Amino acid sequence: MTAYIIRRCLYAIPVLIGVNVIVFVLFFFVNKPIRIAEKHAEKRGTPEDLERFMRKHRLHLPYFYNAGWTRVTSLSAVRTSNQRTVSIKLPGRFRLTVLAPPNAEEARKAGTRRVRLTCSAPERLVLPPAIGDGDEDGFTFPPGTESRSITFEVRPGEGPVPELTIDFDLEATGLLHRVTLDYQESLGFTARFTETLFFQRSLKMLMFQYGKTVNDRFIGREMLNRIGPSLTITVPAFLVGLLLNIFLAMMLAYYRGTYVDYWGVFLCVILMSISLLFYIVGIQAVGGKILRLFPISGFDYGLASAKFVLMPIFIAVIGGLGGSVRFYRTIFLEEVNKDYVRTARAKGLPERTVLFVHVLKNAMIPILTSTVVSLPFLIMGSLLFESFFSIPGLGAYLLEGIREEDFFIVQAMVALGAFLYVTALLLTDISYTLVDPRVRLE
Repeated sequence: MTAYIIRRCLYAIPVLIGVNVIVFVLFFFVNKPIRIAEKHAEKRGTPEDLERFMRKHRLHLPYFYNAGWTRVTSLSAVRTSNQRTVSIKLPGRFRLTVLAPPNAEEARKAGTRRVRLTCSAPERLVLPPAIGDGDEDGFTFPPGTESRSITFEVRPGEGPVPELTIDFDLEATGLLHRVTLDYQESLGFTARFTETLFFQRSLKMLMFQYGKTVNDRFIGREMLNRIGPSLTITVPAFLVGLLLNIFLAMMLAYYRGTYVDYWGVFLCVILMSISLLFYIVGIQAVGGKILRLFPISGFDYGLASAKFVLMPIFIAVIGGLGGSVRFYRTIFLEEVNKDYVRTARAKGLPERTVLFVHVLKNAMIPILTSTVVSLPFLIMGSLLFESFFSIPGLGAYLLEGIREEDFFIVQAMVALGAFLYVTALLLTDISYTLVDPRVRLE
């Protein structure tokens, strides 16, 4: 069994990495890092503050491979004629990038723009052979172009540190342009892959390092604080629902072919046909507003939480009753016609003993398959219940991340869910050996 568990754990590594890669592509390729920064840093306004926001959340890093480019400064240009001077601390290789206005409509309206680059020590400035359109010291920024960049070199030499002067000739006035200057430094082989957006914002989550939200709150700490409220609802609902579902399914199997079985199945179909939202809204209205048995929403910690969680636990049990009872009833009916059941009856064992001892034991594998796999949802919480009952659990945390467009929270919750699901599958296989001695993990 030990070798099997080790092998399954090794199989889980590429699965988790694959999930992280898919989520990473969706969050950082479809939705560019600069767009994430513009969304959450719009109150800061200036490109300088936007750059600080990206650095704080490591959004300035390249995707998978870091060639050593480090941001020196981020400038803004709005007026028709604008000039900026940048001090160079070290000689080396630099890259100047000019981005169009962030608004796509403004970018299309923007006319031709030209950028010139000069240095206080011109003999130390080495520009590309052809910067663009025949310009010797600048390049043209055509209308509708999103960005252009040039790479140049400042050679070492004597005297003071040179200064770069960037002149903007903007045909369209009032449009914000962002200009960045990067410096290429030498990185070690490991740092070229670890100082990347994929490693910092994706692979680290495999080690449960989830980073911070856009509001600088630690995601891992917030998860730990919210696991308790989620488990307060999901664990009692899971245990009570499991025992009640198995008991009712056994009773229907015991009275199979009778009116108890027929009406029981009919009631299960009705319960399955009703939406969970109807249970939530209806029981909230009857039990909370009319009868005033429980609070409609809210949460408290300790024993005081009982009055807040009894209603969602009751709804969760009732909402899953119909489908689970029908599923377990089908499993039990498949077992009652097997040879070992006929042998037990031939020995004179009562029908109650045959069902609740022999049949239940041999039907545990499909039951475990459906129950153990649901363990991730116990920890992840429920979006509906935590939203309608104002319970600060993990489900509400995920909903908060979606509502605020905080992709860091959503990404962390997906990574946690993938880990829990893989772990639940491994626990399912191990549980098979505990209920059926014929199963061997090899």
